[in-house]
Amino acid sequence: MISRRGVLASAVGVTAVAALTACSPEVTNLSSTPTPTEPATATPVAVCKTSDIPVGSGKKFDVDGVQILITQPRADEFRGFSAICTHAGYVMNNVANSEIKCDNHGARYSAEDGSVLSGPAPRALGKVNVIVEGDQILVSF
Repeated sequence: MISRRGVLASAVGVTAVAALTACSPEVTNLSSTPTPTEPATATPVAVCKTSDIPVGSGKKFDVDGVQILITQPRADEFRGFSAICTHAGYVMNNVANSEIKCDNHGARYSAEDGSVLSGPAPRALGKVNVIVEGDQILVSF
């Protein structure tokens, strides 16, 4: 015969496991995220025109299977970052008011330097090299 204490302990254990499972990070294939030791493209690749990125905003691009964001935090200053949220691997494309926002869990990053403005993101976004040649924006990483 099972005691009331045993039933309650089992119920608490099952509830804890369910809660932890619901809070676990989403699994996303991050193999396309560039790492410092394995550059995806060492040769600069043209991704867009400078006029395609409004001041204070940005856009997402796929460069050789790598999701990146190009931002223009101030006039004629362009920055590049990984578009993969450092919290749960969600691909982001929401850039406004010089902030990059993850629509999945609400993390916010600076469009200036990729630093975390608010969590749950644990670290800054990876940087992508941006080169402006005339009206073309090129990237390498």
